[in-house]
Amino acid sequence: MFLTPEEKIVFLRKKYNITQKELSSSNLTRQFIGMIEIGKRGLTYKTAKIVAENFNTLLKSKNSETIITPEFLLESKTEQALKKLKTVIESRQVNDNLEIEICFAELDTLNKKNLSILLGILYFELEQISASKKYLEIALTLHKPLENLEILLYLGRIFYYENNFFNFVDLISPDLTKLLKNNTEISTKILYNYAYSLYKIKDIEASNKILNTLLKRKNESEINFKINNLIAVISYSEFNKANKAIKSYKNMLENSTVEEKLVIYGNYLEIFLINRVKIDFKEVKNNILKILDFYETSTDHKFKLYILIAKCYLALNNHKMAYYFYILGLELPDNNLISFDTKYEVTIDILKNISLDEIQMNEITEMFLKFFNLNKNYKMALTFIKNLKSEDRKLDILSKLEE
Repeated sequence: MFLTPEEKIVFLRKKYNITQKELSSSNLTRQFIGMIEIGKRGLTYKTAKIVAENFNTLLKSKNSETIITPEFLLESKTEQALKKLKTVIESRQVNDNLEIEICFAELDTLNKKNLSILLGILYFELEQISASKKYLEIALTLHKPLENLEILLYLGRIFYYENNFFNFVDLISPDLTKLLKNNTEISTKILYNYAYSLYKIKDIEASNKILNTLLKRKNESEINFKINNLIAVISYSEFNKANKAIKSYKNMLENSTVEEKLVIYGNYLEIFLINRVKIDFKEVKNNILKILDFYETSTDHKFKLYILIAKCYLALNNHKMAYYFYILGLELPDNNLISFDTKYEVTIDILKNISLDEIQMNEITEMFLKFFNLNKNYKMALTFIKNLKSEDRKLDILSKLEE
């Protein structure tokens, strides 16, 4: 992909059908050019300037508009790779992951240290989670512990999307004491992700302790909302204190953003699934749909809300509306933050819990096959097939999986 200065001279000669003799001049012999090309002589700026001038004279005689500069000839493979990667990062456009990988391999350790973080963040923002994780984990090995907290912040978000909470807890635990002493905005965000991971792995007491410690800090409103929200979630989901959570949410609603209101209403739906008496499902659902009519939340958040509404309808034994909202969720545009396993699980939930007519069965089957063709998870496929009642349909899908 990239050429050394010597390789560039050979490449240009061959491209424009120029011999070593033609490229030579009174101050640059053919023999000297040959020695440069095989690496026995280095290319200095003075020599590069002569080579460039000779090239340009020959190219002009061939009616070519190409201009060769000494700077171009002298640019090393590392410098070329660095320039390319900086252009990609500045433009925020990645057209070829392999090309980026090749460029990155050309860098020295210092440049890898700096650019691995930038590439990891870029890929994360482009929702290419596996590539983001690869470069951030490289950055983690090249930096000292806590040298750059952005690495931990973005890895926390990646582990969240991967449902890989044990790994994030293991990553943060050795430096927990130092992070708790680091009273900065970014350390607070990392510790919140850590507390959330503890909650997900059912270390509830440790999670609650971290969250209450974070509340004592002077935090920005967004992270304060997340902290208070998770404390409320723990109250209703782990401590069976729905009334306490509802009271907290009523206080939080008054000063919440539109996005935060959607989070609260989504949690109301979760409370409804635990204890229907305490929440007016119809009112909450209508509030969510009213907001979604004028406000564009992220696709993964919208997916979560539709699936929650579907589950609430299912709990009320309204299969028609449950199916409708399940399909709304599944038909949302592809989003790399919604895992294929999650989509598989929704199709399996529909099969298990809803009485489907022939048209609906065909619709779900087509959706399942679409997901399978994009992400061939045979374990999920077998679970889906086991939940089919028709033997003919089972055989039909098996045959399609083998194609």
